[in-house]
Amino acid sequence: MSTDKPDSSMDDTASIAPSPARQTALTATLPDPDATASLSAASPPPRRVALPDRYDDIRQLGSGSFGEVRRVFDRRLRRTVAMKILRPESLSPALSARFLAEIRLTAGLTHPGIVPVHDYGRLRDGRLWYTMAEVRGRTFSAVIDEAYSGQKHPSGPARRRLLDIFARICEAVAYAHSESVIHRDLKPSNVMVGDLGRVLVMDWGLARKLDPPTDLPAPSSGAASPADSGTASPGDSGTASTGALADEDSLTRVGDVLGTPAYMAPEQALGDVKRHGLSTDVYALGAILYHVLTGAHPYSRGGSVRLGPPDPLPRYAGPPELLAICERAMARAPEDRYPDAGALASDIEAFVSGAQRRERALAEVEKASARLPEIAAQRARADTLRAEAQKLLENVQPFAPVSEKRPGWDREDEAESLLREATLGETQWEQAVYGALAIDPDLPEAHAALADHYHHRIALAERSRKPADAARFEVLLRAHDRGQYATFLSGMGALSLLTDPPGAQVTLYRYVTHERRLVPEKVEDLGPTPIRQRRLPHGSYLLRIAAPGRAEVAYPVLIDRGDEWDGVPPGSKEPYSIPLPLISELGKDEVYVPAGWCLTGGDAEAPESLPRQRLWMDGFVIGRFPVTNDEYLVFLNDLLATGREQEALDACPRANWRPAKIPGERLFYDRGPDGQFRLSEGDTGGALRPGEPAVWMSWYGALAYVQWLSARRGIPYRLLNELEREKAARGADGRPYPWGVGFDPTWACMVNSHAKDIVRSDVREYPLDESPYGVRGLAGNTRDFCLNVWTLGGPEAPGGRLVVEPQAAVGDDFRSSRGGAFRAVATHCLAAARHAARPGDGWNTTGVRIARSYP
Repeated sequence: MSTDKPDSSMDDTASIAPSPARQTALTATLPDPDATASLSAASPPPRRVALPDRYDDIRQLGSGSFGEVRRVFDRRLRRTVAMKILRPESLSPALSARFLAEIRLTAGLTHPGIVPVHDYGRLRDGRLWYTMAEVRGRTFSAVIDEAYSGQKHPSGPARRRLLDIFARICEAVAYAHSESVIHRDLKPSNVMVGDLGRVLVMDWGLARKLDPPTDLPAPSSGAASPADSGTASPGDSGTASTGALADEDSLTRVGDVLGTPAYMAPEQALGDVKRHGLSTDVYALGAILYHVLTGAHPYSRGGSVRLGPPDPLPRYAGPPELLAICERAMARAPEDRYPDAGALASDIEAFVSGAQRRERALAEVEKASARLPEIAAQRARADTLRAEAQKLLENVQPFAPVSEKRPGWDREDEAESLLREATLGETQWEQAVYGALAIDPDLPEAHAALADHYHHRIALAERSRKPADAARFEVLLRAHDRGQYATFLSGMGALSLLTDPPGAQVTLYRYVTHERRLVPEKVEDLGPTPIRQRRLPHGSYLLRIAAPGRAEVAYPVLIDRGDEWDGVPPGSKEPYSIPLPLISELGKDEVYVPAGWCLTGGDAEAPESLPRQRLWMDGFVIGRFPVTNDEYLVFLNDLLATGREQEALDACPRANWRPAKIPGERLFYDRGPDGQFRLSEGDTGGALRPGEPAVWMSWYGALAYVQWLSARRGIPYRLLNELEREKAARGADGRPYPWGVGFDPTWACMVNSHAKDIVRSDVREYPLDESPYGVRGLAGNTRDFCLNVWTLGGPEAPGGRLVVEPQAAVGDDFRSSRGGAFRAVATHCLAAARHAARPGDGWNTTGVRIARSYP
């Protein structure tokens, strides 16, 4: 508000329009100040007005067809006010009565968002006048135009300001509605935004009191409505144009159709005055909100309210809840709209306050998330350091001095330090996101971030076989997921399976825990292959595949949440058809391990465990049992029979192994009078048994055995790759032991399995030491020599596919061995445990198991 003294230097007769950047509010029925310049330019200079003695005329602020507004100085209260006066040519009884009704109705509205009426009276010539507070500022229309200037979407702060202004418009109209007053010409140009942020709803010239009704008859033909901007022809029936609408300030009509077509409700456009009510203003407010959200009035592209609704709000116009508010306010049927401006104001205020909370909360999330790249970089750097440490330590012998190990250790220590920092940073991030939810409990970005986080934690917990952690994180994921992980949380996955030949019958078993072991429990017959995208609950399964003339195949699969087991190998887009061996292709005690995915490593309790990885391994055949004493004796005696005695001696196991050239060595097997090798007393105080695993041979002896067997049978046998042996023990689900998760000494031959002497057992004892494929003795009794050289990083698996390296026949590098042993503790019986030995040394815990690739 301003309190100016009369400016004697200003010509009172000059018609001065406000600048576009700063406009002075006109009141009541005068057109928007934006239009004043053009009106003034076309009109003769305004006449000097003889005002009551109390007021000094300063200058004209604007004029229209029926009245003018002047800035005047109230000498009694010493303040500058705006005075609205009927024009001399508007001195008809109808217009005077309507003008008086406007004065009294506006004076009865006392609200910060409505300009107060100070005084009123008649001039000497009989014209009515009234004074009101002068407002300096701009129309809401100009504010909207500025927000959209040169851009499709206003910035966040600009959009917030528009919505805040709109909320205050709703509050002012809600007050009027509480007084049973409807405005009937609400539009952005009838709202002033003051210099100090005050929002005022102007131009109450078309307003009416609903109870009792105070509508006055429309002016007679030839007279214009007080609200008319001058564009309607005398006697116009008031029907809105069906073409594109012009500037909103030229659209106020006369007659029974009262208001501005771009913003009027359908009942206004149809001239149905009897249906004018509170919801009529609600529609206009919705149209203003439409303008706020899109930058244009509802019919800026053509059409009219009489013919149908405007173009739908585009999705980019705002959040769905805000668009819904606008759509409800602009419903065609009055009963489908908000009942009054108060209800609309409540929803808008709730949205605006929610938007403010959302922005504060989102700022907290963004601030916290700014550290995520740093955390990711720390983890990546830790992985790099671990890899460097592994490479540095790979060729360092266990007996090497600490000085040779220190560079690798330093990198390991640095990696651990980085991981601690990353874990701490992740925890701080999590707390910050929860802090954002304390500000805005419904913040989608915060819930999405936490859902991603807990989804990852569930996957880690399930892979690490920590069901309690997985269950806890699932509860947290359900609390924060907004639909993204619905499939994951449903626990469903899918199975696809192709076989060669097709048409094999598949029986589905699910692994369930029974007495701490995982045992396959039949679910159903799945029918013939191919099987495509069969939905199954997530979990570990065993498929038994049978076809005429083919060996039955055990095929373990792991169905992950929201994922499909499709058998697609790395680098391929098509599923791999599992070959089904002919019955004649497998020996009596040979087991087929079909190609597919499996989980290896990742067991913190297993000595020297490799990192966890998901690998594809091609199919192979493995001996159901390790090579036994009687089988190994056949090998040695066959060498003797073919004149290869030295080879037999080199390959013969030796207790407390010594090189053959040292006199006094003790062969593990005796030689009879005929020179043949035979069982002896053994190394554990008892006679050797034919069904015990053969031990004490060197790695070279194990290699000699599989080479002899290959020549004898015409089949390319080899030693196992250590990861093949791990897969043969663990199946597809990465279980720690062949039988599952739990452990008991009675299930495998290990140090605690014996009441008296700690001895090896027959390979057919301990039947529970059996893997999903049916391989026996992979956790206890004896270990198996593997073909690959032992390295810290394990065998190569580029692209997630195991490469089975050729057998290294020479060299003194350590060779891998896998498995538990009759003298081993439980952790050494874990399938991920790794062992190493010099190729020339023999051990009473280590023997040989045959293998070959298939097909």
